[in-house]
Amino acid sequence: MKIILNSKYEHLREYLKNLEHHFVHDGKEIFRDRNVVKTLEVDGLKLCVKKYASPSLPGKIAQRLYKAPKGKKAYYRPLQLRERGFESPEPVAFVRYRKGLVGATTYFVCLYSNYRYNMVDALSIPASERDDLIVAFARFVARLHERGFLHRDFSSSNVLYDVVNEKFRFALIDTNSIRTGRPVSVERGCENLAQLAGDDEFFTKLAKEYADARNADPLKCLEIIQREWKKE
Repeated sequence: MKIILNSKYEHLREYLKNLEHHFVHDGKEIFRDRNVVKTLEVDGLKLCVKKYASPSLPGKIAQRLYKAPKGKKAYYRPLQLRERGFESPEPVAFVRYRKGLVGATTYFVCLYSNYRYNMVDALSIPASERDDLIVAFARFVARLHERGFLHRDFSSSNVLYDVVNEKFRFALIDTNSIRTGRPVSVERGCENLAQLAGDDEFFTKLAKEYADARNADPLKCLEIIQREWKKE
């Protein structure tokens, strides 16, 4: 097996060596599709653990030879985000168990976020509060894109938020698909916004605030979002 462990959580090493056992027998399942997510509690910490589904045979070979597993990317991306001042649950470990010549079971472990909402909830809050949320969120995404981060799985459920000291705060999850590098163009940024869930009012406000934050044309941004919808 292989463990990449955040030095802050070295005291969990022995526990994580048996993560496969704990994942099967302990904790609470909170999500399941191809991957499975559970919460586990140890030493006063609440952990969020994601078990990745086994890839196809070509995927297994690629991971064996040259391609980094998703769980490994999921460990390093939050560190990069946090270094640049963006919130993402603190990574604890990447754990991999070899299965045969090319197979492996991989896990990503992070602290469980106590943020109570995600951006899906934005559609059901009062209009006045939602406007303030959209303004704060648009500025957050504009900064994210300007710093060179593009979340390619930018669904509303992958953006957590809460109110901290009377301000909206945001945290990104499921970040293994984030692309890093040069600043994201305004056009690509508006395309990215189209992955979110929302009604016409939500996107009209979001396009305006995002474009304003990036000194761009709000109508053009909204046109790009609507163009992306038609592709779906």
